[in-house]
Amino acid sequence: MRIGVGLILLLDLGIRSLSIKAFFTDEGVLPISVLKQYNWSANYFSFHTISGDLWWQIVLFIINALCIVLLIVGYRTRLFTFICWAFLTSLQNRNPFIVQGGDDLLRILLFWAIFLPWGERYSIQKKSHYPTHYFSIANVGYMLLPCSIFFFSALLKTSPEWRSEGTALYYALSLDQIRLPFGTFIYQYPSLLKALTFIVFYIELLAPILIILPFVSNKIRIFGIICYVGLFIGIASTLYVGLFYSIGIVSLIGLFPSSWMDWFEFKLYKNKIEIVLSESENTKPSFIYNSFIFIKNYFIVGIILFCLMMNLGSVKEFPYALDSNIVTYGKVLRLEQNWGMFSPHILKDDGWFVYSGFNQKHQYIDIKHHKDKVSFEKPNPVVCEFESDRWRKFQENYTFNNNNYMRPFYCKYLINKWNNENPNNKISDLTIFFMKETSLPDYKTKAVEKIAVCNCQDK
Repeated sequence: MRIGVGLILLLDLGIRSLSIKAFFTDEGVLPISVLKQYNWSANYFSFHTISGDLWWQIVLFIINALCIVLLIVGYRTRLFTFICWAFLTSLQNRNPFIVQGGDDLLRILLFWAIFLPWGERYSIQKKSHYPTHYFSIANVGYMLLPCSIFFFSALLKTSPEWRSEGTALYYALSLDQIRLPFGTFIYQYPSLLKALTFIVFYIELLAPILIILPFVSNKIRIFGIICYVGLFIGIASTLYVGLFYSIGIVSLIGLFPSSWMDWFEFKLYKNKIEIVLSESENTKPSFIYNSFIFIKNYFIVGIILFCLMMNLGSVKEFPYALDSNIVTYGKVLRLEQNWGMFSPHILKDDGWFVYSGFNQKHQYIDIKHHKDKVSFEKPNPVVCEFESDRWRKFQENYTFNNNNYMRPFYCKYLINKWNNENPNNKISDLTIFFMKETSLPDYKTKAVEKIAVCNCQDK
């Protein structure tokens, strides 16, 4: 699991680096001053907000990449797990408009990994201090995390689309912004979509229970994990959701029963385990060590209760919720979580963007597709309009009215980018249109609504 998480961190950092200027500098879509004014908590931290210059972000990305590599190979694993968690949290705090559910899962998974001995195997350290069977209080927190994702997501799916009509997947696949080719294929079969809707709902509700029950057989637990993996693969094959599915699958590796690995672990690590365990038998923990373990365990129990109450508090039927002051302190570690994926109902507003620039020849041009004429026709496929899922998520947030303060910065970023790349065809004015298309039952849509979300000039 450590190696898998490390590879995902490296891939995620690479994807972010392709848009490092746009997402993480003051020349991009969210200057630090705007972030601090509208989307900041006094308890947040971010190394990436120390400076809005590009060189500073590049330095941090390079250091981050080196730390991830050391995590992958297993060098001082606990230390570099903490450092990688701090870097990831810092990145996510710097630009919340490109963060999705998979990012929350990855961040909290890294947090729990700080307390787990995932550096004791497949690492460059010389000795292992743990046998193949391992359990601690931190295990409980880790096990609850991947199980919480879909279980609480199912509890939050209260609309008839999920519970009675069975139309949820129809509406999800009606979103052209995220529908992939295989999703387009099964979208043609309404009866299949209805059946899959109920299958997805009950897997989300029941598979976590099969995984987390303490006294069930390994076969039942494996069946629950396989259902989970199948769900992630289904999401990956039909919907464009970035790294969410790969993060989810990797997070399950640590849940597999150790008996599956006993033979391999015994052959590979037999001598190391025997030597270290015999040494530990002659070592009596000191009072200071025992006190540290005591405090750590109480801290972990507190975090488990915090995460559990955060999730229970998101369910309307649950009568209790965490005090706002406690939630504020939780923001220091960024433990906030809400797994309301496609809940309580599916978003039905979809659409595409049109970027109309006015050039020096007094012509309106399409700066997105480098065309001399602006077209408002629906592109095919819409999902290919986004450079990455980070941009898709940003542009999704861009359309929300409560984020209208950020619109001019994206608009001006696009003008500067275009003029720098096209000095012979500069634009002085840019209007960003959103062509809103709302899904209706029976493969119908409302008439497309043309919305001018932002206009700005080059000054």
